[in-house]
Amino acid sequence: MSGEHLISDDETRQFAEGFLEASPWLGDAEWENIVTGPNAAHLAGFDGAFAADAELAEGHRWSWRVSFSDPTGTKRSLSHETVLKGLSHIVYGDHTGSEGFRYMRIRQWFTEPTEARRSIQLSSPDHSAICQCALYGKTVFPTGETEKIFGKKLDLFEDQRSSGGQAPDELNA
Repeated sequence: MSGEHLISDDETRQFAEGFLEASPWLGDAEWENIVTGPNAAHLAGFDGAFAADAELAEGHRWSWRVSFSDPTGTKRSLSHETVLKGLSHIVYGDHTGSEGFRYMRIRQWFTEPTEARRSIQLSSPDHSAICQCALYGKTVFPTGETEKIFGKKLDLFEDQRSSGGQAPDELNA
């Protein structure tokens, strides 16, 4: 991956924000600014927080981290690096079947040139899939949306329905 195709902190933060937005089952979300780089932990105070006026050495940069609790009550956190790990799992992993189909949009987004990629928006379910891969190595919880094809929810039994081929209204919501 060349230097001009790098995924920025802002992009990964948008993924985390979309994940939290689409996941009402997560609790106690707490955002913080952190410093990353070699020995960056030495810049943190005794409470683990970084002072806003901290002087950054060469190789250090500001980034973000969000902590929250998942449905099991386990404290989890996402950062730029962990979200990149989830994205790498999706893009470079060997996914077949429905899982591979679900990740097609994310893979296409990743292969776009930087400027085009930054103008394309992934959906909240895509953000959720990336972050869940970062946290659990797979999609564990519902992403808030069923698969859609051409703006319509996938209904494999459409031709068998007696109501004119349409799924009941609660399925089309």
